[in-house]
Amino acid sequence: MSEKTNGRTQGIDIPVGARLSLEVLGIEEKLASALIGYAKGKYVVAQLPSLAESNKELLFQYLYAGNAVTVRYLKSGSVFGFRCEVVKYLFSPFPLLFLTFPKLVESFNLRRHKRISCLLPVCASIHGATYNGLMTDLSLSGCGLGLTIMRKQQPPVGVDDEVLLACPLFGGQDADPLPCRIKRAAATVGKIELGLKFTELPESARQGILSYIQSAAAILDQ
Repeated sequence: MSEKTNGRTQGIDIPVGARLSLEVLGIEEKLASALIGYAKGKYVVAQLPSLAESNKELLFQYLYAGNAVTVRYLKSGSVFGFRCEVVKYLFSPFPLLFLTFPKLVESFNLRRHKRISCLLPVCASIHGATYNGLMTDLSLSGCGLGLTIMRKQQPPVGVDDEVLLACPLFGGQDADPLPCRIKRAAATVGKIELGLKFTELPESARQGILSYIQSAAAILDQ
């Protein structure tokens, strides 16, 4: 985590089934679990975590009522965490762990660089074919892309496929396209949405992106 938001909220916003990481006081190992549900202001219910067979006794030794637990989960590029206490655990009819409802939830931004929303025209080359589209968000590490392409003409795309991306922001009309790798891809009828990571970032492109982000951030903060 390189960019802390220090965000705080009075409640939790997490979907049922989300993966949880539990740190139980007295157990060095982080425990994997999943959210089963919660009653606002009362309790949180998670899957009862497990340890290796040799350490099971250790787990139940520290899952006593009142012992401290730190819960963390990932949502929208940020890790959220809260402190709570063990209420009780059950084996039957299902292995469940009951925790006190948190009074405070904190978030930390996982992105290495500041990302802003934008609408910038771009030209993307994928598997030798060229497509026009719009850049929908931007940071020094990558960008989001929306391409309007009829389904029959949509190129097959996958994670880590290469994309050459041209945009005047990267150093003018004559600047070389930036090589990128696909990190996220979603296709719908007539549209492809891509999350790209820059694999090379010349200084001219870096300065152009940084200047745009700073200018846009200054306007949005007003």
